[in-house]
Amino acid sequence: MLVRLMVSAHRTSPWPLLLRPTETAPVADGLTGPTYSAQLIVGPPGVGKTTLAESVARHLGREIVRVIALPELQQVPLAAWAPALAALGIDDDPGAALPALIRALATDPAARLVLVDDAPWLDDVSSGAVYQLVRAFGVPTILTARLGEPLPRPLQRLLDEGLAATHSLSGFTPAEVDSLLEARFGRRPRHADVVRITDRTAGNALYVRVLVEGAVRAGSVRIGESTVEVDDGATPASLLDSVGARIAGLDSDQRRLLHVIALTQPIERALVAADAGRAATVDQLVDLGLVTAEAGGEPAHPHLRIAHPLFADVLRDDPDREEVARVAAACLLSSGLAEHRLSGILLLRRTSTPPAASDLAWAAGRLYATGDVEAAVVIAREAELGDLTPAERFSTALHLANAHSALGALDDADAHYARADLLARRPEDAVLLAGRRGEHLAFRRFDVEAAVAQADAVHRTVPPDLAVSLDADLRLWRAILGQVHDHATDLAAADSLPEAAVRSAMASIMTESMGGRSTAARDAAALLATAQERLGVLDPAAAAMVGFNEYIHLLSTGEHEKALAFAQARRSDSGDGVGIWTSTVAEHRNYNGRLAEAHRLSLLAVDQCRWRDVMGVLGLALAVHADILAKSGEPDRARAVLASMEPGQRAEPKAALLVAECEAWLAHTVGQPERAEDIVVQAAHRAVDVGFRVVAAISLGLCIRLGRTERAAEMLGTICSELPADFVLYTSLRDLAVALRDRQPGAVALPARRLADAGMAPTALDAIALALRMGPRSEDRRRLERLGSTIAVGVDSPLVQSNQSPPLTDREYEIAVAAAARERSREIAARLGISVRTVDNQLQSVYRKLGVSSRDELRAVLDELRTSC
Repeated sequence: MLVRLMVSAHRTSPWPLLLRPTETAPVADGLTGPTYSAQLIVGPPGVGKTTLAESVARHLGREIVRVIALPELQQVPLAAWAPALAALGIDDDPGAALPALIRALATDPAARLVLVDDAPWLDDVSSGAVYQLVRAFGVPTILTARLGEPLPRPLQRLLDEGLAATHSLSGFTPAEVDSLLEARFGRRPRHADVVRITDRTAGNALYVRVLVEGAVRAGSVRIGESTVEVDDGATPASLLDSVGARIAGLDSDQRRLLHVIALTQPIERALVAADAGRAATVDQLVDLGLVTAEAGGEPAHPHLRIAHPLFADVLRDDPDREEVARVAAACLLSSGLAEHRLSGILLLRRTSTPPAASDLAWAAGRLYATGDVEAAVVIAREAELGDLTPAERFSTALHLANAHSALGALDDADAHYARADLLARRPEDAVLLAGRRGEHLAFRRFDVEAAVAQADAVHRTVPPDLAVSLDADLRLWRAILGQVHDHATDLAAADSLPEAAVRSAMASIMTESMGGRSTAARDAAALLATAQERLGVLDPAAAAMVGFNEYIHLLSTGEHEKALAFAQARRSDSGDGVGIWTSTVAEHRNYNGRLAEAHRLSLLAVDQCRWRDVMGVLGLALAVHADILAKSGEPDRARAVLASMEPGQRAEPKAALLVAECEAWLAHTVGQPERAEDIVVQAAHRAVDVGFRVVAAISLGLCIRLGRTERAAEMLGTICSELPADFVLYTSLRDLAVALRDRQPGAVALPARRLADAGMAPTALDAIALALRMGPRSEDRRRLERLGSTIAVGVDSPLVQSNQSPPLTDREYEIAVAAAARERSREIAARLGISVRTVDNQLQSVYRKLGVSSRDELRAVLDELRTSC
């Protein structure tokens, strides 16, 4: 049951501090490296510049010497240093204070960190002191500055002379806002709320906090057992007043142009500064810190943005807003770029001279392609009221059908697909409709047979150069039915029917990657990239599919850490397809044995896919979540998730394998290993039959863990014979299964090491446990035990087999590697922030677990595990 969060919760739950390691590391490295001793953090107001600076200081363990600049005190010499002078016990008389301050901070520069807040407001003496400390004594210093505000001359000299580096701090990403809200409320936030709040605030940390806490006070936050819903409501008047004060003194020309930039950002400067008068006004807004100029495609063509996301809110009700919208639209439409055309058309809708119906029809298609499906519905309905050509009327009906399908309004989608069918006049129309309606039937209605039937009917009647556009989709849908598509799946050329060619490439990336056909998958990815580069985004799911083949290739070749980093990075730029990448990372961490992290991510993936399932992967996300629940010791919840899946969701080849793994794990937990093996082997056979070889091989790893290797070894041998020789992940699984099947424990260490490096540590650990029971020679036993101890670091997933070798903890492994690299205990202790005694105690524990008695023996053991295994 949902409960309403009231003000009391606001008082008892402090706003969390979100660490930003990606931004912290470069600043920290700059302070400790040989090149710079000063670091300038630049960003909009409220973006978290001071918080980042303080987190760097904590990261480095330095005492902070705080310098606080205020505009009211800019004419008072050394006023900004007053808190530091008091803390250092220095008299505040400027004549004596400055030399004493220099002496105090220059004596031991590495012991402290000078933090200058709002550096542009420093008085001349204070900024001169900062320059001298950095230039003459190399005192580590962090300065913060609002975007667009000029620095005092001494501080600008630090940059000009190469004594400081600049770091631009942008707003929080959706993933960071997600983490922030989860930390604030102790529940997973709805993905739709995360996206809305991030978009509305541009990720500005202060603005996020004000909106969310305003919702708390208004009783608009609802907390459930596992999720939280945040209705952020209107912008608080106090915040609008505060931001409005910054632009209150603008003249009419400045205010109007600021409003134009707010409506068009990021906009190329040349488009809004069309004449000398406007160019001068732009310069004035930049000088005032209200507009920022960012590097665009070329340094000579900067793009303009407003310096604070709330300026647009303050300007929204200006009396000349309609004229401003017309000017802004004219600026955008003059560029000729598709994204500018779309924005210009949408702006004209706010005026009394709306755009033509044909422009609205084009805009509806563009909005759908870029993932703004709600807006696509609104604009398409407006377009239908106007004068459209037959082709435009068909495309508008198709956009409405696609958008309603994506939004889950399935009956409305069916009606619009039927109407598009009546409006289709050309073979090209029939192909587009068959692909889109097929996706709707297969992944939203879960009627895969109907999807195949209607696409097949079109495939038989249209010319071959158009029919090829449906082959990849038909191959995928038939695979769900356990069938093989009997036509070649050559890629359709983007010139013939671009939208259908893009869909064909997307389906090919999936099927070719799952089959281990790297070259074909790479060709499909290249076609997709080329089409998007030439024609823009043509499908809302296209962003999600970019790079999927690269992820599978990295995984297959054993570079699981690179694959994981790649998938994590794709979560931030895959648009509405974020769910597929979150689910991919959850599955990846599940196989890594990082169960707690996998559980959190799988919950998020299900939420994201329920919000927007552009690739029809909700079934896969549910299957991943169910498997993780089963491994987490929650069999009833795992069964409930499986029971909630539609038959069509369970039948998709990748999801079917995850469902099989989950059911097999559940069978294993009730003492039915033979049944567990049958479930996995049968599912793997079905996947191989429809071309999904690589995922079948991964699932067969569960048979190795169960100790049921006879059939798994045979199947893995067949699969690997059809895959590239450098696909280490699958050859390691094969070699491990063969060694266990043939009862050769001495042959287990090498493939187990490779498999762990490839990202399947729990499978490697279970294989080692099985090998240890086979009575290996003492040398092999020692190698296996040591290997098991190192592989187990960080694994929190349950093992099928019991391994008697106690694993190294994360900290023990970290210390072992450092000691083997000849670091002294004191150096290790200082770097890790622990005592020397703790280091020595942890090192003795490592010695006992690995059976060594010195650092030289430890180094030899770790080297042996890296090389011989």
